[in-house]
Amino acid sequence: MKSLLAITAFLSLFCLATPQTKQSCYSPIYCQGDLLHLVQSLKIFNDSKTFVDMAMIYPVNDTLTKFRTMMAENDENPSRDTVKEFVYKNFQSIGELEEFYPRDYNPEPKIVKEINDPVIRKFTQSIISIWPSLTRKVSYHVHDHPDTHSLIPVEHHFIIPGGRFKEYYYWDSYWILKGLLLSDMIETSKGLIQNLLSMVERYGFIPNGGRIYYLNRSQPPLLTFMVADYVKYTKDFEFLRNNIDTLDKELNFWLNQRTINVERDGKVYQLAHYDSESDTPRPESYLEDIETCSQLDSEDAKFECYTDLKSGAESGMDFTSRWIFDKTGNPTGNLTFISTRRIVPVDLNAFLYKAFKVMYKFNLILQKNDDAKVWHDLAEKWKDSIENVLYHQEDGIWYDFDLKLEKPRRYFFASNFIPLWAGAFDESVREERGGKAVEYLRSQGITNYRGGIPASLFPTGQQWDFPNAWSPYQNLIIIGLDKSKNGTAIEEARQLAHKWVNSNIRAWHENKVMFEKYNAQNSGQFGGGGEYHIQAGFGWSNGCVLELIHLYFRTKTRKYMGGFQ
Repeated sequence: MKSLLAITAFLSLFCLATPQTKQSCYSPIYCQGDLLHLVQSLKIFNDSKTFVDMAMIYPVNDTLTKFRTMMAENDENPSRDTVKEFVYKNFQSIGELEEFYPRDYNPEPKIVKEINDPVIRKFTQSIISIWPSLTRKVSYHVHDHPDTHSLIPVEHHFIIPGGRFKEYYYWDSYWILKGLLLSDMIETSKGLIQNLLSMVERYGFIPNGGRIYYLNRSQPPLLTFMVADYVKYTKDFEFLRNNIDTLDKELNFWLNQRTINVERDGKVYQLAHYDSESDTPRPESYLEDIETCSQLDSEDAKFECYTDLKSGAESGMDFTSRWIFDKTGNPTGNLTFISTRRIVPVDLNAFLYKAFKVMYKFNLILQKNDDAKVWHDLAEKWKDSIENVLYHQEDGIWYDFDLKLEKPRRYFFASNFIPLWAGAFDESVREERGGKAVEYLRSQGITNYRGGIPASLFPTGQQWDFPNAWSPYQNLIIIGLDKSKNGTAIEEARQLAHKWVNSNIRAWHENKVMFEKYNAQNSGQFGGGGEYHIQAGFGWSNGCVLELIHLYFRTKTRKYMGGFQ
């Protein structure tokens, strides 16, 4: 640990040198300022997120006045114990969220009654029983005094992921919603979506999560699919009509703020990439980011590093060798060399293509034919761009595109398969693409892993790399293979689904919790690596496994969740 004097000197230089920086948010407590610098640099808490999740006991200006007084009384050089005492006198970790028992919770929903296998049925009941323990609502303290909290208040109750993640998160919510709908929790599902829609109305986009320090970045754009799933399940077309303009607004954020032009073979294509609008350290990982970027020579390079760290967090895959390059352009795990914005990601553009397609169908249903044509044309444009920039004919798979080297990044990542799930190709090649995808999967040795599909094949120590396997990409790959209509792909999907569900069951039996991530090498083993310890709960793992049980373990004919897709 650096000495206090060295840290204070560095932070003084940092503050003086960066008047042009784009801060994480407007708050002088939670996103910027000397108080945040000092508390996080002294590592008052082992997890940097702890401090920025604490509530102020006094109003903002009073808190800042007390801080300046404390600094003056200690000749601008307080000890760590003095700062720690100040924090505990002026901040508290209670009162933001209240536990909430969802009125629509049903321990025996329809899905349970459709399962004959007693082991699968009991496991399904166990997963569904977790929902009440993860349900929260924002307390009146936050609604009445929002400036003293980093939590963004929302009206309806919601499901938290679990562990250190005590608030709602954007892309986690997509898979949580699937699990809620399969648990017949309609009121909770609707409220979850309404909270996210309110974010778009307030900010023009959905932040990474429900904290003001996330207002500098979003997460993968899945809101349109959430509405599609909800409307298919409930037939609530009035809900769609009332919110179609908000869906339009969110997708236009991505079109206006996150797109770039890519030239290939003399033609220019429009695609999207992740790109945070802030070039300062993440408040929830403040000291870690400073230490990560401190190895760079220039201040400008450090600002670029901070922006790419936040852009990596926007991707939802924070962090992975997808975003990190050595000098030759090969994947590495050293976060100092992160360059997220350099990549045109396969999965992001597949999500956008499918969202445009869903919006086209939504507008047809609502008889808004002119708007339908706009979204149809955008979908066709994106499909053409994905085909010509991201699909690799020789390898039979989609790859991220490296803007600096102007070539595909020909490495295995679980994200390579998402255009298959999205149907981002001409219908005439659907079966062929499914077959090629299975060949690629097998050629990389992925089907040999007993614990699931790894996020990558690079053991970098980053949590979105080998050997970690994450629930969302299991479902995206499995369902993509199944929907390809290719017989070999359908059978492979079935085997992968059974492998993943069985691994989740084994982990549950051994630990009595659901984990955020698992180990692809060993069935039933939890994952590791990254910036924090393994988290249990776990919202999206619960939703994902329920979706696979719905598709592969019921006695009735399988149906896909998610209408209009």
